[in-house]
Amino acid sequence: LKMPSYRHPKRAYNHYNPSPTMTRSRTNRMLPLLAAIFLLLCPAALAQQAIYAHDCIDPNKRAETMNVRRGQPTTVCLYVGPGGDWNSNINYKRFAVNLVADEFSSYDIPGSFSAIAGRFSFFNHNATHVFAASQASLSFLRRYYDKTKKRVYPYLTAIIDVENGVVRGITWDDACVFCEMAKCIPNTYNFDGSVATTEQTKQPTDGCYLTEAECLGFAAEGNHVCDLKLFTVWTGTDINGKVLLSSDSRFSMFPPNRIQESVKGQYDSMREFVQKKIDDAKDFIPGGGNDDKEKNN
Repeated sequence: LKMPSYRHPKRAYNHYNPSPTMTRSRTNRMLPLLAAIFLLLCPAALAQQAIYAHDCIDPNKRAETMNVRRGQPTTVCLYVGPGGDWNSNINYKRFAVNLVADEFSSYDIPGSFSAIAGRFSFFNHNATHVFAASQASLSFLRRYYDKTKKRVYPYLTAIIDVENGVVRGITWDDACVFCEMAKCIPNTYNFDGSVATTEQTKQPTDGCYLTEAECLGFAAEGNHVCDLKLFTVWTGTDINGKVLLSSDSRFSMFPPNRIQESVKGQYDSMREFVQKKIDDAKDFIPGGGNDDKEKNN
């Protein structure tokens, strides 16, 4: 699959806010009332949606990104923070990027694996969770890093559901296509920290993991598969009624064996790379190389 890849730009607007509860000040609570009065006075504004401070909209290109237009930029956000109850005051990071609506796109954050799972963990917590957002809609939480079990869940594809240009919901694609079923386990959470079920969410809730040791091996080879990377596809209709079709290109639409063959190829390459490094290191260790074995014979 060919797709544009967006790396985290230096000038992306990031937000570090200790209060992600989406609660609004007394002034902001008046906004719906003011908006209703405005709509009554100006019927032409009915096609517009109310925008709040915490919505995922590019503040520098508000007019361009506040509605989804096929082939035009639309803002997508990835929130990253500690596991547990997000309804309490926690520290988190928000990364935002403008993606072309209805293109199968990816947005990655270089160095995020080492920043979160490294010795000096950014969040200093037993787990790190993420969720996607666009306009006023949020996905459920997905676990990215489990410090206790030394696992990383790197496969994240957000399906953005749009109705006449307004984002109505965001679901996660089936992430079990990347591995054998034995390594695909429940990995979707509510914002109070409880495990979300398929019956509750009406979407796939399981995800494949890689061990932290495997991720370190990939990183040593120069493969950044364990860095945070959000794939994005679209479904529904844009503000002009055009049908959005990129959801048909999501990973779960392809035979799992094809995707797993690709993953296995990366894994085998990493194993060969690590083994070569081990063999090379033995040559510098007294008694560890083949020459020493030959001398003993």
